[in-house]
Amino acid sequence: MGGVGGEGDPTRADRLRAAFLGSFLTVAELPPGMCRIRPPGITAPDPPAPQPGRGPAGHAVHQDHAVWLGSPDAELYRLDDARWLLPSPRRAAGLARELLGPQAIPPSAGGAAPGPARLQVVRGTPTAGYLQVIQLGPVVARLQAVPGEDSALPDGLDANLGRLVAQRIAELAGAAAGLRRPGWHPARWIRRPGG
Repeated sequence: MGGVGGEGDPTRADRLRAAFLGSFLTVAELPPGMCRIRPPGITAPDPPAPQPGRGPAGHAVHQDHAVWLGSPDAELYRLDDARWLLPSPRRAAGLARELLGPQAIPPSAGGAAPGPARLQVVRGTPTAGYLQVIQLGPVVARLQAVPGEDSALPDGLDANLGRLVAQRIAELAGAAAGLRRPGWHPARWIRRPGG
């Protein structure tokens, strides 16, 4: 019966949390000079209770974010990288719609993500920054990039980061599917005569 494993045997929840934290961007994937000022994984031990009218994000299995900063006059000054792992693709799609809001615009040119991930760029101007939401199965990612003073975001940054994040959340969605408990089927427990 579901006993607790030893030190070398992480539980299913531990493996899922490790896969979730591994889905965030790293310093090697960002432009030079970026420094992470808030790593994922430092949330309070107890997640906040879902609030009425809060929408699908209140039902997340895991949710967290990381914040990166560059120099104030760099092309990319700030990058907020957020992730949600929800119990179902339907709830993830609802959260993606909620994050995109009514002013969603189609994906940027060259911003098509590999596989079945949906990539959306919202309010995407190089001088004002952009918001990007990617959803694959039960996983939703949101990137918000802000340029430095008197700067503009580099051409293609949204597409490049979008592809990286789409790959990462595809890995997370695969890990979540692999770690999902099998469904309960009453037929497994019914004894048939002569069987």
